[in-house]
Amino acid sequence: MPDSAAPDIPPVTYATAAQQRAYIAAMQRIRDARHPGEPVRVYISAPPLIAQRPQWPERLAKIRNRLPGVELLQFGDLFTPENYEDQWHEMAPNFDGLVVVGVTKRGPHSHVYRLGEVARLEVIDMVKTGRPVLLHARKYGLVPFVDCKIHRVGTPERLRTKVTIPAGWDPKDYEPTLNAALGALRPRKAEDRQTGQADERDHLTRPFAAPSQ
Repeated sequence: MPDSAAPDIPPVTYATAAQQRAYIAAMQRIRDARHPGEPVRVYISAPPLIAQRPQWPERLAKIRNRLPGVELLQFGDLFTPENYEDQWHEMAPNFDGLVVVGVTKRGPHSHVYRLGEVARLEVIDMVKTGRPVLLHARKYGLVPFVDCKIHRVGTPERLRTKVTIPAGWDPKDYEPTLNAALGALRPRKAEDRQTGQADERDHLTRPFAAPSQ
């Protein structure tokens, strides 16, 4: 009797090992370059239909819990509909990272999220700088964009972005790219030591180390 086919294993990332290694190294450089006591500011990009829901403060608290000590900024803290286009390009260089809250039409457990025209451009601007960009999903928490599958959708006049989270993503596993992104967004304390940095760097890169001979 022939062996039965092995069940499909859901992917935990859509990034290659090389892409993950490069991402982790980039996040570590950001971490190492931060001065003790330097504030960390992260912009939360959320469409009005989500940010105006009664459940939004609870969701924002979950994001804040994963980014302790970080100043979270929202649209209303910085912009008005009239000045956003001009002010975004002035303010964006001051952000240390971006968290995007997408919309799904398939329920809270969906792997597929859609970003509108504004969020799409915000993501592009931040990714170009190499700073951490993460999607926040209700079921999965924070997921680095590097691990997601990204598709451009819509028409040339109204481009949007479809973001697919890996079906095997488990926030409890603390994937190495997520660890790296969270480290890049962690404020440095004055008592941080070089030895502690080395220990953290070893922890982040260990999953990609070459096997011992």
